[in-house]
Amino acid sequence: MDGYGPLAEDLPLATPAEAAAETWDAIIVGAGPGGSAAAIELTRRGRKVILIDREDFPRDKSCGDGITRSGISQLKRLGILSALTDQQEVEGVRVHMRNRGHRDFRYEGEDDYGLVVPRLILDDCLLRQARAEGAAFLPKCRADDLVTDESGTVTGVTARMQDGTTVVLTGYMVIAADGAASRLAKAAGLRETPEQGYGTALRGYVDGCGDTPPLLEIMLPLTDVTDRYLLPSYGWAFPTGKGTANVGVGLFCRAFDTNVRTLFDQFLDVLRKDYPEYSGIQLSGTTLGAPLRFDFAPERAAHSGLLLVGDAAGLISPFTGEGISFALESGALAAQTTDRCLRTGAGPWVAADDYALLLGDRFAGYFTLGNRASRRYEFIWRVLDDTFESDKPVHNMLRRAVLVPEGTGGDVESAMLDDVSPLVRVPEMPLGDDLRDVGARLNHIVRTDWPFLTRMSFAGKRADMVAFRPSLLLLLTSYLGDVEAKRRRAAATALELAYLGFLAQSGIRGVEAAAATSDAKANWGDKLGILTGDYLLAKAHEVGARDCPDLVPSILSAMASACEGRVSELRTAWQPDLAVEKRIAQMRQCMAAFFRLPCELGAMLAEQNDLSDALRDYGENLGLAYLLTEDELALDRPPGSTPFASDLSSGLFSVPVLEAAQRQTGGAAVRAFLSHRDPARFLAELSPAARHIKRQKLPEEYRDQAIAALSPVPRGGVAKSLSALAGYAVSRHVPKRRVL
Repeated sequence: MDGYGPLAEDLPLATPAEAAAETWDAIIVGAGPGGSAAAIELTRRGRKVILIDREDFPRDKSCGDGITRSGISQLKRLGILSALTDQQEVEGVRVHMRNRGHRDFRYEGEDDYGLVVPRLILDDCLLRQARAEGAAFLPKCRADDLVTDESGTVTGVTARMQDGTTVVLTGYMVIAADGAASRLAKAAGLRETPEQGYGTALRGYVDGCGDTPPLLEIMLPLTDVTDRYLLPSYGWAFPTGKGTANVGVGLFCRAFDTNVRTLFDQFLDVLRKDYPEYSGIQLSGTTLGAPLRFDFAPERAAHSGLLLVGDAAGLISPFTGEGISFALESGALAAQTTDRCLRTGAGPWVAADDYALLLGDRFAGYFTLGNRASRRYEFIWRVLDDTFESDKPVHNMLRRAVLVPEGTGGDVESAMLDDVSPLVRVPEMPLGDDLRDVGARLNHIVRTDWPFLTRMSFAGKRADMVAFRPSLLLLLTSYLGDVEAKRRRAAATALELAYLGFLAQSGIRGVEAAAATSDAKANWGDKLGILTGDYLLAKAHEVGARDCPDLVPSILSAMASACEGRVSELRTAWQPDLAVEKRIAQMRQCMAAFFRLPCELGAMLAEQNDLSDALRDYGENLGLAYLLTEDELALDRPPGSTPFASDLSSGLFSVPVLEAAQRQTGGAAVRAFLSHRDPARFLAELSPAARHIKRQKLPEEYRDQAIAALSPVPRGGVAKSLSALAGYAVSRHVPKRRVL
């Protein structure tokens, strides 16, 4: 154990008598990542803390050992990252979907790596750091029950030493980090899942690995022994060093007639058979199992005088089983809450309420979605399976939110989230405050039911940025009048919800497009788009009807226009002879509505009826300039990766492609594409086929028409900003010249 902990010398242990004689600021039960993180944070704040654990350390623990990007930032803050420099680094996550290949989610930017650290090492490092900071430690001590006062507030624990003696510890706060089968959570009535409803995981170490990738590999989902039925399950293979790996399986619930040991053995066979780098693996040492609990709810994570962290609170990913980063973060939150209440003299019931609110704000959406999925797993798994090869934004957002919630490079955001702050920064316009408020409203509305949508960073990539979104246009035009902040913010929120609803439904292929690919069945991705879109449109109507009912008809009318445009697009899919004028008309009806509509709404809010026509014309021309430019930019992006551009994978041809298809030099490549329908191959084959596309004049023409439409608008910050945005629509990125 020497050589990897932050301390070289052993520290004295607390004795039962010493522990019982003190009144502690915090009694922390369980010295794993969550408990030790809480102890470190509290002792750094000068609090008197004792950690107790039924084991002595170092000790082994059943776990995948994977520490994700967010866990790295937690360990850095706790001060133990430097003690783990010789552990296995990973560059991100690789997710294998059954029969669909794999996708890599690479970490980028700050903390652009993860680690695989055996819990034998990680937990001992964390405990050593906690003790170095001043926390007392009492090993081989199992907390059996809670001590409460006449009001029901927890004031301590009764615990049993390994020799059978009993000790009573008292203090201001008990922090329970005693795992998924938490005795203290059960004693407080905070554990919802009956023990027979737990999931379970089993892991072992293997050697004989070949050249494994430096990634956390997750295999989803596994099947039963007959290889016929999908199980609510996952497998993993995490590299631990040269030729070695941590492998394991997780089963979300025991209701299925599947033995986790059988599932584990079957998974090893699959690795050997289907993954060359694991063909020679042999199990090394013994396997360890652990229960998995998926009943997290903020209100069940705290009681007066008691806070639950990590697995004890049910904070385990319901999709991949990851829990270390959640334990570290919840431990830090519990410590911060406890310290704040001690500092202000608040009662322990206040700490419980505050902690529940913090956990709800941080984790509720993801875990609510996951808890439902662990019980009704088929919907989520089927959506992931049907959309695993799709780059449509709504599918990409769901995939990342479910599989890599800790964040990776290239998080999917709206293509319109470019920072346009320099173009619209005018002192008299409170854009920053308005957009932050709108973002907070949107997050609050969608977080619980559709949490993956919050990855669109409603308020922008940074708190100080102004993002190019429909709400920006609405707010700008509303500044032409004296509009109450509450009213304009509610209107912007309703508009954004309608816009997001349309984006969700833009992932639907439709019967015509599906039939063109010899697959007339609507898939689960279509169902997701319909459900999500309907939910968001209902919320848009709810917000609008409550705070700005006069605007609702215009929003609904624009949505109807956009949907009609989408239907028209699908009906003309896979038609390379479609007239360019027809394609532009579809764009005008479809997405241009979300440029025209906010300008119309802004004029209505500002009561500038005489400017309505001018602002409507501005918005429509701005939209066409933006969309036509987006079609050029999309030639260098994966098909379907932006909601604004045409989508080759769905047979929706952009204006540049239509023009190339209708030229004789591009006809052969288009005919070949219609036979094999491979967008990447199509674009590659077009390259030598024809001349360079010259940058179209159409975007510039629509930009000029948009600026000209602003002539009736009074000169000043609003007109200047709107004009600058029109220029931005066509000049934001100069596309590479592509040969067609």
